[in-house]
Amino acid sequence: VQASIAEATRVSKAMEEVAASMSSNVESVRQSVSISREIADTQKLAIELQGRPYVSVFFNTAIYQDANHVFEVEAILRNHGNTPAYDVVFKSAAQIIPAPLPEDFDFPLPESTAGTSVSLLAPGTTKLIRRAVAGRVPDARVGSVKRGGPPEWLAMWGIVNYRDAFKKPRYTKFAFTVYWVPWVSGMDKDTDGNPKPEEIRSQDTTRHNEAD
Repeated sequence: VQASIAEATRVSKAMEEVAASMSSNVESVRQSVSISREIADTQKLAIELQGRPYVSVFFNTAIYQDANHVFEVEAILRNHGNTPAYDVVFKSAAQIIPAPLPEDFDFPLPESTAGTSVSLLAPGTTKLIRRAVAGRVPDARVGSVKRGGPPEWLAMWGIVNYRDAFKKPRYTKFAFTVYWVPWVSGMDKDTDGNPKPEEIRSQDTTRHNEAD
């Protein structure tokens, strides 16, 4: 009887060890599967990030108001990615707005500011977006608008929507202000004595500059 009890005890301990080993193996397999899934997800994300289009919008040039023109801004829309951006559409507006930018300014984009085409933007290619303000600014305010305020400045903003190569919808929001920098006295003419155009600069706003 004692021998039988000893043998049963030995077998019981052996079974416990087998169960513990199996449990350890199951946990190892679970961890291996989890790691493999993380690696696959990371590789998928890397391929998507490398292969998708990246559409950006940035300032190009502007015209200030004179006898023949109103304030007008031109921006460049460019695909910096490695694949085309599909079904590209955009809305954009140019407007004289208060400076500094009010916290409750919501960058309105009525339907009238929408582009007229739905296009494909190949890698490295560009489109121009040009918008003029709705009307003339009183002549007494033109100088302060050119210098970028306060109390007001010229701004352009908008949103671009498109699909990437994986059929996923994407967007790019942009907003910036525009101002002209006057020449220092005596430096405003070239070597032939002709007036040099003032340098035009832009500055991104603190809001409405984002993308997915």
